[in-house]
Amino acid sequence: MSRKIADYAVMRPFSVLRRIGFSPRLMQRLERYRSQQDKLGRVVSVLSWADGTWCALSLHCEKTGTVIVDEGQQTQAYEDARSMLSGGFLPLLSLRWEAHA
Repeated sequence: MSRKIADYAVMRPFSVLRRIGFSPRLMQRLERYRSQQDKLGRVVSVLSWADGTWCALSLHCEKTGTVIVDEGQQTQAYEDARSMLSGGFLPLLSLRWEAHA
């Protein structure tokens, strides 16, 4: 794994997944996940890296509407997403809410 790639994620809106061209079945699963997270007061965003790795990331941003994903979290998300993708799973991750950040 290249730390340079893992440390530099780009956060994009969920709508980017609709433009990629996933199958209708996969998009239904992703939309269902987004709806479930929305009911819990979370926003689903997409993190992507230069090597094509991506994940749908559930974010807790009820109070401020702002989220910071530091390099350590980006690296962990990258490793988890790559592992899930290589195992044939959808990379659906959740960023833990830190009240004291």
